[in-house]
Amino acid sequence: MRYQILIAALTMPIWVLAQNPDSSLKTINVQANLTAATVYYGAGAELNHSTKANLVTGIQQLVINNISLSANPKTLQVRCPEQVVLMSQKLQTYTPTQKWVPDALYKKMEDSVANLNKLMAVLQQELTTVQTIADKITALLKTADGSNGKDINSDNLIKLADYYEAKIEGLHKKQFDVQNRRGEAQLTAQAISTRMHQYAASQQLPNPPVGQLVLQIMASAPGPAEFGVSYFTPNAGWIASYDMRIKSTDNSFTLGYKASVQQTTGLHWKQTKLTLSTSNPNLSNTMPQLTAWYLQPQVQANFQKTKASMARADAQLLNEVVVVGYGNKNLNEDKDDEKPTEQPSYIDTYLTLNESQLNTNFDIDLPYDVPTDGKPYAVAIKQEAVQAAYKHYAVPKMDGDAFLVAELTNWEKLNLLPGEANIIMDNVYLGQSYINPNSTLDTLSIALGRDKRVSIKRTLVKDDNQNKTKGDNKYEYLTYELVVKNNKKQPLNLLLKDQYPMSYNKDIVVELEQHSNAEINKDLGVLNWSLTLAPGESKKIRFGYSIKYPKDMRLSIR
Repeated sequence: MRYQILIAALTMPIWVLAQNPDSSLKTINVQANLTAATVYYGAGAELNHSTKANLVTGIQQLVINNISLSANPKTLQVRCPEQVVLMSQKLQTYTPTQKWVPDALYKKMEDSVANLNKLMAVLQQELTTVQTIADKITALLKTADGSNGKDINSDNLIKLADYYEAKIEGLHKKQFDVQNRRGEAQLTAQAISTRMHQYAASQQLPNPPVGQLVLQIMASAPGPAEFGVSYFTPNAGWIASYDMRIKSTDNSFTLGYKASVQQTTGLHWKQTKLTLSTSNPNLSNTMPQLTAWYLQPQVQANFQKTKASMARADAQLLNEVVVVGYGNKNLNEDKDDEKPTEQPSYIDTYLTLNESQLNTNFDIDLPYDVPTDGKPYAVAIKQEAVQAAYKHYAVPKMDGDAFLVAELTNWEKLNLLPGEANIIMDNVYLGQSYINPNSTLDTLSIALGRDKRVSIKRTLVKDDNQNKTKGDNKYEYLTYELVVKNNKKQPLNLLLKDQYPMSYNKDIVVELEQHSNAEINKDLGVLNWSLTLAPGESKKIRFGYSIKYPKDMRLSIR
């Protein structure tokens, strides 16, 4: 018996829900308040709402308005108080209707139509009066013309008839004038009425749809109750950007973190606390699996394509630094690196950094307004003093300028994300650089700008070129000369890079003949020279290589 009662109790909510449509339940409408938003790097956000409702005992329907239209139903979470049982939940779209209240312009047109209607009524009354007088005069003339058998030869009667005929003619003219005036008033009233309908239709535009969350709940006791709602929406996100502030007087380096936040969730985020998360829930969490790998023969690419692919790979593997902007101010490389002593910025007092095994969250204890217009809004995260070493960097084969580079150690602790960085040196904006923390190196290099006071020239020394043919093979010898001059007033530390070609074809043999004591990366064919130049000093470096290949092969060397 107890078992049957238990089964009945468990199945009762389902049976009641099935037997009671939405219209038969007591419905309570409430507004959801957006309290916090966790915005994910790239795309996506988790929105958190809260609301209060006065419940009755038993089963009822709670309609929560102000929910995002882009809410993902699979991620919906509803938090109910202890005395409430959540029976079902449903997201839906609702288009509210709003009664239009006539404005001053509409009322002015309405008054004009009313005045015209009054004028037409007056004119109609005037027409009626004129018509009555005309009818009486006509009847009198019929009496005077002898139709009733009386003698009409009297001179008085003839004069009377002439008088009334003239009177009738005047009445007909007045009647015609009044009819015209009434017709004009009627046409004007109709035109204004048409304009009124058009204006009212233009003002009564359909309201934009809104999101609703419909809950069927059962409360064990009446009274106020608080609810919480959270869900994921893909229509929001943030990207990182930075301000790099450098002072040439003490070599200090301050990195300012910023976030560019945008959203099109359909809700205006007003006075909302933001959490910026470095995780991206849109990425797949499925672990990759290896399958069998079978080698397939393929046609070997020619040397030209191999060389082009090597150049593209070298552009990445040479740790190239992409820079936009030009500057004429540079740091004093004579000074020893000093640990920055700047105090934390004011914004840092409102920031809490939460790090987990998978991501980092920046909790900002400040309310923000972010409209739902898709435009980026800058949010300051924090400023951090960073210890940096400075040097110059040049790859004259790819760019004829030298770059001033800041090298950051222990950069893993900075929680960096890829993003553009503004270069501000001594409070002067010099351009933009790009921070890419996706590196396995111990040192993160960030370009600060082009230094035009370092001259670099790369030339092919023609005198050393020797092209020979021996047997079935052809030999080419190429020698390049690099000239670097320091036009600055301070000593210069420069990392100079160049390369020689490599071959994966056994018929093409490349030999490095001269390298001027370069540090050689044989895997990439890269030559590195670490140079120190005094003010005004210049240095020359030569390197050369030979290429042997079949004489009937067409090969592009340069």
